Amino acid sequence: MLKKSIAMIVLGLGLGLAACAGNTTPPPPCPEIQILGAASKLTRFKSGPGRDIIDMLHEDTLPGFLSGCEYNVDETGAGDLMVFLAPTIQSARGPAFSGAVARMEYFIVITDSQKNLLTKQRFPVEIQHTQNLPQVTWTKTEPNRILIPLKAGQNGDDYLIYLGLQLTQEELEYQRNHP
Repeated sequence: MLKKSIAMIVLGLGLGLAACAGNTTPPPPCPEIQILGAASKLTRFKSGPGRDIIDMLHEDTLPGFLSGCEYNVDETGAGDLMVFLAPTIQSARGPAFSGAVARMEYFIVITDSQKNLLTKQRFPVEIQHTQNLPQVTWTKTEPNRILIPLKAGQNGDDYLIYLGLQLTQEELEYQRNHP
């Protein structure tokens, strides 16, 4: 009796492993995610006309992100694609920074494969600075969840996601002139 039970367990494990080994279909792709070059850096100055280093409140960069995705589709391929995206921001205090919190926003833009804008969302960020550290790295602990509806035949390759720091027009011009 015991030998028969052990044989059934071994056989069951063998069939289970064979079933896993036989499934060589790769998972469907996640959308491509890009950090927009002009929006990868933010230099924020104190109010007033000065734009020298002594007028800088904080300088922030978006060096990377963590991401993943999950499909929830029916047999036709229609359903939803959930994208998980957690950006990382490095924030350096400038000479004019006297507070403890650097405030900014980042955005996530979703386009179709022809780069037609589908959605844009903005997310506020408050990065705590301590007086003894010139730079702080912040990573979103709970990733943004982006739901993309899928029609039959669509997958992550049909979408592009762009990530960047939200800049004013003046900040954008400054970044373009001071890369």
